[in-house]
Amino acid sequence: MSSSPSYAGWEPGEHDADVPRESAGISAQAMWEKYIQKRKPAAFDGLLDDDTWHGERLADLDYLRQQAGQAQVKVEPINTTKQMFGTAEKREAMTFAQFLDVVQDKRQGGKYYLTTQYEQEEEQGEDDDWPDMDPILPSPVHLLQKDFPLHPRILGNLVLQQCNLWVGGTQEPKSSGLHHDFHDNLYLLLSGYKRFILFPPTAYPYLRLRGHVEHLHKNGLLVYEPDHRIRADGLDEIDAAHWRVASRSHQNGKKRRNHAQHDVHGSYEEAKQALQEMRAKYDPEEDEDDDEEDGDDEEDGEVLQDPESDNDAFEQDEDAYEQLFESDEPPSFSYIAPSVLHEHFRIPSPIPAPKDVDKTMIPLQGCPKPLVVDLKPGQMLYVPASWFHEVTSYGSHGSPHIAFNYWMHPPDGQDAKEPYVDTEVWNTIRNRVILHNHN
Repeated sequence: MSSSPSYAGWEPGEHDADVPRESAGISAQAMWEKYIQKRKPAAFDGLLDDDTWHGERLADLDYLRQQAGQAQVKVEPINTTKQMFGTAEKREAMTFAQFLDVVQDKRQGGKYYLTTQYEQEEEQGEDDDWPDMDPILPSPVHLLQKDFPLHPRILGNLVLQQCNLWVGGTQEPKSSGLHHDFHDNLYLLLSGYKRFILFPPTAYPYLRLRGHVEHLHKNGLLVYEPDHRIRADGLDEIDAAHWRVASRSHQNGKKRRNHAQHDVHGSYEEAKQALQEMRAKYDPEEDEDDDEEDGDDEEDGEVLQDPESDNDAFEQDEDAYEQLFESDEPPSFSYIAPSVLHEHFRIPSPIPAPKDVDKTMIPLQGCPKPLVVDLKPGQMLYVPASWFHEVTSYGSHGSPHIAFNYWMHPPDGQDAKEPYVDTEVWNTIRNRVILHNHN
């Protein structure tokens, strides 16, 4: 169990070096009890066993070009100074077919990486009553949806946030940089090789992050300044209130159309009033004291001081501290270079250190040892939200490395059937996800 007063999930013990290995045929209930609920990473031999899973197609470049070549994508160029991806390099727009041509070009294949298409416009509801949603099937995945299940059996009742295709042409190992995501991740390797270095969420004070952690929820979700309204399930409090209003408005309309005897209008009015009060509560002109008084209960998580401020070693590194406020890169990324991370923990590093790498920017004293996971084609890895990971990727025999992943909203409940505490809101979001993908 955790050494943190707020985090209730699993942490590696002193002698843990790898994650548990399971068969991909594990039941959804066992998956929940052994890993998802415990916030514990796990690797799986085999891919999905759903009837609609056709992973062999997603690893076929000719098939991808035929089915989705016309899709517009934005690809990430490698940072030529750091020789890694996962930086703030401006993405370049091209068609998916053009990108696949680049991947197969030996002179350019290692210079670009297809990652999540987060810069696309948000999906809109059928009317203005529904909150906006992130694109669930971004380009080029939206043209490949007959080749994978929208909700894998193994993930039970978790709600889908997004599916992504990851493609890189490098034959030499390249790194993603050390970072964490904000959703549970089921990562399926289709071709090439990946090595994951994993740290639990409680390692955040030691990893020299670009942002300032304000809150650590029980399920491990990390919240950064100034996003203090983020709940354990990843929803902004105002967005959650908006979903509740939309849900009750929709139900109210259905009752009236069906000439129901009882009226749910009062319930709708209550939700609408709560939304208005919450918006007033978080108005920028409100006193900062009011915001502090309205923070999360200690039972749901811990409001944290600046994690680095208590560490003398980091305070003395004034240049690094100042850089925290100057970077355009996400707050969940670390300043520690992959080659330095590998050397510090004596992990064999296939990545040469850049000439100007800062070898003094190492994990702070007390940092736990990471888990090291080697992933081969035909294997999966489950990584709970806010588990830090540095990923080294490379293709083989001239073929690219290709992966497919599911990001699921992080659960904050204790029941596999209802993995989210706010069942009203999450049942509504789940239904909207299904509706979006049938339109």
